Amino acid sequence: MRLIALALAVFPAISFAEVARVPYDPLVEELDTLIDFENYTKFLSPGLRLDDVQSFKGAAFGERFAGQTTVMDNGFDIVQGRPMAPLTLVPGVAGQNLAVTFYFMLSNHLVGHAAPGYPENRAGGEGAISIMFDNDQYAIGFRVASEPEPSEPMAKGEMTVRFFRRDGSEIATLPVTLDWGRKGYGFRRSGDTTDITGVSITNRDPAGIGIDDLIFNGLTVTGFLTPEIAAPCADGPRSIPAIHVC
Repeated sequence: MRLIALALAVFPAISFAEVARVPYDPLVEELDTLIDFENYTKFLSPGLRLDDVQSFKGAAFGERFAGQTTVMDNGFDIVQGRPMAPLTLVPGVAGQNLAVTFYFMLSNHLVGHAAPGYPENRAGGEGAISIMFDNDQYAIGFRVASEPEPSEPMAKGEMTVRFFRRDGSEIATLPVTLDWGRKGYGFRRSGDTTDITGVSITNRDPAGIGIDDLIFNGLTVTGFLTPEIAAPCADGPRSIPAIHVC
């Protein structure tokens, strides 16, 4: 019995967690909605500046939730406090909200901008990203672009993912050690309880992070993304207020 107790203390069962890490790829087949940011015009860093909440059918993106505050710690955003009820998504201050950046000459990624803000390269990827779903979820996933594998040994980056109910109460906080480069991360509620309304993502990755290919249940397959207003002109990045899945 002592050995069993010791084993449980050292290796706690994942099934007891309120939210568990799960493989991303199987969720792609299980969940019906994908948001991939590919209708934004492709710009390399610092990307396309987005000062407002970005709204899609099924989900929206901002910096944090109403009632929370964002503070800086060694160049990275930290989101503090419990959200107000009902959960409400809000943007960061101008230049310190979000941007869409073309990563690895591969695809668009959503990045958070911390102080000193856009267009400073050291700010892109260090900011917080929060997501709010129209319908409560039992599982979600997204890809993360982080520090490419270095030629010399160094510590991997980390991200922290917090999950919230519609009344602002916190379900769980998960620290996640990031793999090198671009990888998928899946999350599943214990017992498939369908009460995940909001998610906040912060990080401490040497290069900062961008997210892509958010998957969740939106009840319908939304297809491709279409901008609410015309895409930016060829003379360079500019801010657009929002885009919607159609």
